[in-house]
Amino acid sequence: MRKSILTLGIAAVLTGVLATCSMAYAADDELAQIQESGKLKVGVEGTYPPYTYHDDNGELTGFDVEVAKAIADKLGVEADFTESDWDSLLAGIDSGRLDTVINAVSITPEREEKYDFAGPYFYITQQIVVAKDNDDIVDMASLDGKKVANTATTAYLDILEDAGASLVQISTADEAVSLIESGRADFTTFNSVVFNEYLQQHPDANLKVAFVIPDVVDTYAVPIKKGETALYDAIQNAIDELKEDGTLSKLSEDYFGTDFTQPQDENAATTDTASEDATTESTDEN
Repeated sequence: MRKSILTLGIAAVLTGVLATCSMAYAADDELAQIQESGKLKVGVEGTYPPYTYHDDNGELTGFDVEVAKAIADKLGVEADFTESDWDSLLAGIDSGRLDTVINAVSITPEREEKYDFAGPYFYITQQIVVAKDNDDIVDMASLDGKKVANTATTAYLDILEDAGASLVQISTADEAVSLIESGRADFTTFNSVVFNEYLQQHPDANLKVAFVIPDVVDTYAVPIKKGETALYDAIQNAIDELKEDGTLSKLSEDYFGTDFTQPQDENAATTDTASEDATTESTDEN
């Protein structure tokens, strides 16, 4: 009887040890699972040109789509894309439905609490966009008491709320523009390429750039669930190689006409972007 109890005790201990080891293995072996499946599960919006969108043939394309494919290739797998609204994308990483999101994801302190960010691989400024007849909004101080149309998870919500603005929640850039044109919101945020893309598709849009958010250069990176160190290292190495061999620079030149993959001086970036005509700017939801 005592032997049976001892045997059961040892078995229980061994089971616990194996379970702990299995949990540790699973927590830090996402890369092995990805390579075994042959797929890197990537979340994108698919409605955010020129980063992720559908071409005239209905094919998913864009700068970030090509970046994701290049990273997956470095890992020896294919990129498997899942499209969703922006506000639900990062939750896909939390649930395990996605391995990562490559869709103009900004690094923020709040996000860094949950994810490790490989990169950055993209640097860009942000603008405040208003209706053409709006001359009240000219700087950060003038945002006090105004309404901003943006997503609830935008990287700039804290900055805008600190300036006194209140959020009118939207899901897409089209919704933000509609709210501004109807007077239900006063402004939104666009980065310096997305607004340009929007105006090319909507040349009659009643919008203009009021000013560039000062002292800010937005950085896009690849979020990885904390603890997945092997996957993080592999993606970071892939990004480093894609920078070194010129792949990222070429993709940026192809999609934007300039190289946004190199760090920018905040003051120089602000000056350069502010000097552009208002018809060459865009909305950053992320």
